[in-house]
Amino acid sequence: MRAAAAWLLWVAVLGGCSRTRGLDPSYGSEREDVAPICVELCDDGAYCNGAETCDPSTLACLPGEPIDCDDGDECTIDRCDGASRSCSRVEQPRDEDRDAHDACDDDCDDEDPEVHPGALETCDERDEDCDGRTDEGLRSECGDCRPGCRLLRLPEQGEMWMPTADNSDAVEVAGPFGPLELTSSTRQRFDAWIANFVDGQVTKLDTRTGAQLARYDSVIDGEDNGAEPSASRCDREGSVGGGNCPARTAVDFQGAVYVANRAFGAQGTVTKIAGFSDDCVDRDGDGEITTSQDLNGNGTIDSFVDGEYLGQRDECLLWTADVGGHNSIPRALAVAADGKVWVGLYGESRVLELDPASGTTLRSVPLPGFKPYGAAIDGRGGLWITQSLTGQILRIDTERAAAGQAFTAPSSGSGCPSSYGIAVDSRDRIWLTGFTCPFAFRFDQDASAWLSVALPDSGVTRGIAADDQGLIYTASSHDWLRINLESSFGFLEASDPITRLSIFTDEGAMVRTLDLRGRGAIGVGLDSERRPWLVNQDTGTATRVDLSSDEPEVKQFAVGELPYTYSDFTGFALRRITASTGFIRGTLEGCALGPSEWEELTVDADVAGSAQVTIRLRTGATREALAAAQWLGPFEGEAVDLRALAPALTMDRLIEIEARLVSEDRRSSPSLHSITVQLHCAF
Repeated sequence: MRAAAAWLLWVAVLGGCSRTRGLDPSYGSEREDVAPICVELCDDGAYCNGAETCDPSTLACLPGEPIDCDDGDECTIDRCDGASRSCSRVEQPRDEDRDAHDACDDDCDDEDPEVHPGALETCDERDEDCDGRTDEGLRSECGDCRPGCRLLRLPEQGEMWMPTADNSDAVEVAGPFGPLELTSSTRQRFDAWIANFVDGQVTKLDTRTGAQLARYDSVIDGEDNGAEPSASRCDREGSVGGGNCPARTAVDFQGAVYVANRAFGAQGTVTKIAGFSDDCVDRDGDGEITTSQDLNGNGTIDSFVDGEYLGQRDECLLWTADVGGHNSIPRALAVAADGKVWVGLYGESRVLELDPASGTTLRSVPLPGFKPYGAAIDGRGGLWITQSLTGQILRIDTERAAAGQAFTAPSSGSGCPSSYGIAVDSRDRIWLTGFTCPFAFRFDQDASAWLSVALPDSGVTRGIAADDQGLIYTASSHDWLRINLESSFGFLEASDPITRLSIFTDEGAMVRTLDLRGRGAIGVGLDSERRPWLVNQDTGTATRVDLSSDEPEVKQFAVGELPYTYSDFTGFALRRITASTGFIRGTLEGCALGPSEWEELTVDADVAGSAQVTIRLRTGATREALAAAQWLGPFEGEAVDLRALAPALTMDRLIEIEARLVSEDRRSSPSLHSITVQLHCAF
């Protein structure tokens, strides 16, 4: 009735207005005068359908926006009450899955009848019992739903690292329950590796007693390399050549040795020999490591005693790899802080980087016009190469595999500059022996400056070594010699061979000169107690000098036929000069029944700068099998995918882990907190 009355009134208004200017089209804008009346007449008085409005241009009524009473809560029924002009709400119970639990009360999933308070929780990444937690008490240690997944930890939870003389070297615990860190105290290493170039063999000496610990062939005979037969003798003068003619040796962090076989006129090679029996490979599968040893305890490896020298049957011979081509003549040899092996090819004027695990050539750096003779690596990652006779050295950036410029020692009189051996001191300065003149030369790479050190009583200096306490040692083979420039090997004339040791400070101050037993000292190296060892070519011996007292103790020990080694044959330079390093080993037990499915290894460590932590590992069914198994690695980074290592990493019950801490620049030191291994046991 109200709407009808409004319509009649509206018609009357329009009719009345039609006789005014307000409805005249020429005064359309004045229709605004009737807009308030229009709005009032359009209001239907109903609250819930909203307030109606009027279009002033057409004076037409427009519907309102209905009142929205929905509160977004599925658990209420919402209505608009026109009488009270308000919204009303009534609670609405919901149980769509009919599990007797109200979704508007305590059912957290009203579409699944198996989900409600009091339901049985299962490991499926769902909250079945609606307590706000998922799979509580049901997940494995690994955080997944496999009941057989476990986490093993070194050290055990709540325990601390326990480094001992049997399982570690040069590491210590930093404070109570702290991380493992490097220490300046290292476990003693007692090996000296001397290459005997004529018979193509390598002798391993015990530096404590001078006894021969083992003797090995310098190559592995096989179709995968071009080495000369292991039994052939070195012929360095013949037109055809012959033999493998080993010379330089270099020891790595694991105590293994690399041997450069010059093989004049033939294929040059490098061979790796394990330093410890648990790093050897059980090639015949008999569960035991067969290797050279002094069975009768007389201090000599006797070929006539069965089992002392095994030749090609020795399971500590790991690999032999070709380096370069025919007549490459590998001479310079050194191990870098990252474990890579660098070898200089005298016959090809280049150096190669080798993979320590296989001997594969990784990178090649050409050195046009420069013939590598000796090598040493500083604490900054620089590989320094010397060229014999010329007094020249150059640096190779081992990170970029790029050669820098050559530097020449200053002239110091007749026959100088010359050069033979090379070493790096603890301040990363490079040292050369004068060889044909009684001098040594020091190059300061920071200042690009040379220091000439006169050694008037030294004679012909050959090998050179630097300790970590500021002393330099040189070995001299003759009082004098003159080089025959028409022969690449022979001498025009020389004095009788001698064995002489000269000691001076790294600032050039002379300490003492000693004439020793033996003849023809080619090389000098330092053992773990900083005692110098001289390799005497003409007497086939090695001389050890103990300088701890006013009257030096000098002893001479048999080595082999014509030894020719003057590189880092004890590993002292690598461990004390090139890099600071230490390690710890631990064994974990996997599944008691069934296979141990080793899945992942993670390392919790703090590393910065050049510091790093590397991992090696191996598996075995028993302790004996574990000791005979081959190491896998090293691996870098925070995690190692153990599944990707199968089948080399077997699913045996025991896993042994070696963590090596390395500070390549001797400044940035790593901290090892823990190692975690994830495995799955199916039974």
